[in-house]
Amino acid sequence: MILIKAGKILLGILLLPACVAATVVFGREVFPVLFREVWFLAGLFAYLLLLAIFQQPIRTYIFGHELTHVIWVWIFGGRVKGFKAAAKGGEVRTTRSNFLIFLAPYFFPLYSALAIGIYLLLGLIWDLPPPALSYLSFALGFTWAFHLTLTIYVIIQGQPDIWAAGRIFSFPFIYLVNVVILAALIIFVTPESSSRLFFRSLWERSRGDYLLIWNHGPDFCRRHYELFRDEFSAFLAGT
Repeated sequence: MILIKAGKILLGILLLPACVAATVVFGREVFPVLFREVWFLAGLFAYLLLLAIFQQPIRTYIFGHELTHVIWVWIFGGRVKGFKAAAKGGEVRTTRSNFLIFLAPYFFPLYSALAIGIYLLLGLIWDLPPPALSYLSFALGFTWAFHLTLTIYVIIQGQPDIWAAGRIFSFPFIYLVNVVILAALIIFVTPESSSRLFFRSLWERSRGDYLLIWNHGPDFCRRHYELFRDEFSAFLAGT
């Protein structure tokens, strides 16, 4: 158990450079596109406006939260033995669990995925007119804002899923996957954007950051350890 906790802490720390890389690449290649994607922003601000006027749709979120657990249990071949979703909380009893099942509701925007699924299904049945992509963009902005705000809210309240997966690992992982999925959603509704370019840039930036740490990290730590040791020794000698 101690080794597992230590491993999760180490993995959480190792994810930090990838989080930085994802943030930089998103800001450089996707963020400018976001400001041109008017419908996505309109959906996002529409949800924030509704949130400011009405109460949080906590019941809808909890249902989606627990359903997301169920979907990921099925993905990993598990069985659901019990399902409960109410305004005061929810619960799913399953035959299988892992960190992806625990954390899925915090990084997988179920209602955004549902919107894309409906769009793709309709596209198979009918030849959708060009405005349909704008409607999808609005829906993704709306559902993403729903996902983000409610995810932050329930995390602040305290979630056993986070504790089960390990907080030091969970927070960088949730942040990293959310940035990547948000970028994928924006790229999906922006024809001039390239998912291949984004992921290639993310890979190259992450690889460069990890190589930099690998090549210079030990020497950096050693120098600062020696500096701290000398200053601490001088402090002790002065006292």
